[in-house]
Amino acid sequence: MLKKIDATINMKKSLNQIHAGKLHKVEGFSLTEILIVLAIMGILAAVAFPTYTESLRRANRAEAKSELVQVAAEQERFFSSYNRYSTDATPLITPPVADRSRTTKNAWYVISVAACAGAGNAITNCFIATATAQNQQAADGCTTFTLTSTGLRGATGLTSDECWK
Repeated sequence: MLKKIDATINMKKSLNQIHAGKLHKVEGFSLTEILIVLAIMGILAAVAFPTYTESLRRANRAEAKSELVQVAAEQERFFSSYNRYSTDATPLITPPVADRSRTTKNAWYVISVAACAGAGNAITNCFIATATAQNQQAADGCTTFTLTSTGLRGATGLTSDECWK
């Protein structure tokens, strides 16, 4: 019985520090505990960061899709007035300028308009609007989006359906 009491007292002393004949409780974390927590945080960050950046890139694709639909609507308005399409990505700004591109709001994409490939290089009957990724968005799997005057959607990089989701 006396051995149990001595063991209990020794255990309590080991949990405390003896300083100037007085017992002081040790507070804080040990170096090992801190290193374990840092290792766990590092592993979580290594898994989460690539997922987060991919999620941001997918969200930024919405800017390109929205701007392409806006360009197509403006091209149709231009067509209703002049009976032809324009290579100007901002045709409603007077005067229209050939081959003028436009940048999306957050500068993730540059939009340009050209004649369809099968239209004999004439913009009068058909256009294709292209959004090309810029800056950090260029690392995305979908590097360009296209939308034609007939509503045909396309993309390069991943499959067109995956990009236009």
